[in-house]
Amino acid sequence: MYLVLTGFMKTLSSDEQTEKWNRFIFEGDLNDLSLIYFHYYDRLYSYGLKHSSDKQLVEDTIQNIFLNFIKYRQNIGQVRNLAGYLISSFRHQLFLDLNKQKKTILTDHFREDHFNYYKNSDQDISALNNQETIHATIKECVCHLTEKQQEIIYLRFEQGISYEEIASMLNISVDSSYKSVYRSVQAIRSQVEKIIQKRGSLILFSRIKF
Repeated sequence: MYLVLTGFMKTLSSDEQTEKWNRFIFEGDLNDLSLIYFHYYDRLYSYGLKHSSDKQLVEDTIQNIFLNFIKYRQNIGQVRNLAGYLISSFRHQLFLDLNKQKKTILTDHFREDHFNYYKNSDQDISALNNQETIHATIKECVCHLTEKQQEIIYLRFEQGISYEEIASMLNISVDSSYKSVYRSVQAIRSQVEKIIQKRGSLILFSRIKF
């Protein structure tokens, strides 16, 4: 059974998201929930495909968490970071659904950039003469990280999830979450610089906020 949500595609500001989510929580307004659903659907769907190639399962899981929001609405407490809460809820439900169907997450079958946290070649790198080559070099370095490291930096930089929420999602300490991001970025930067130096090119990293 699918959750039918009526609404229209609209980009919601952070304040609008909070307002509509709270109205759903306190007043049970499904129209507001539908707008949250459409706003986050693509993000959740894309994240789900990084853990499973089963598109139908990912779609069903998104439906399941929103059905659960309706079912358990009165038990949901205050949410400080809606994006983090939705992604965490989705990730938890996805792993439950995978286990129910006895499906294994086969990370070896993921494409090279499945947890690539660079949204585009301009965002984190500037002053490049050959952006495609540099971007490919970065992706190569990212792939040398462990799966958990890749997911942590993806959650932090692509999804903007806090260190506290990442720690809760992955069952690690907040300190470990922070250190993993820092060490991963440092490792990528160091490796990229070595490769670029060998190729005789220059790379400039913009500052990354931890």
